[in-house]
Amino acid sequence: MSHDARKLKRLGRVWGHVEGSLIVEAELLPELGEKIYDSRLREVGRVVSVLGPVSHFFVEIMGENVSHEPGTPLYVLRGDRGKRDTGHRSG
Repeated sequence: MSHDARKLKRLGRVWGHVEGSLIVEAELLPELGEKIYDSRLREVGRVVSVLGPVSHFFVEIMGENVSHEPGTPLYVLRGDRGKRDTGHRSG
């Protein structure tokens, strides 16, 4: 897939840090192992687990660049084809 066909989608905002992992209050459901990026497209790490109920879940990220402050938005790159929309919708 070309870089032009991928779109930056907000995963959620950093909630905090736990034992070397970054915890994100998520807005969409990522795949395990999916790469996570900051707003400058620098890789932060990879998804290692999804925690909590479907209505309000968190994502655990491990990697070399997990020093982001709470409230910082983080992103995934999603293609137009090949991945279905897994956007979280409350209600």
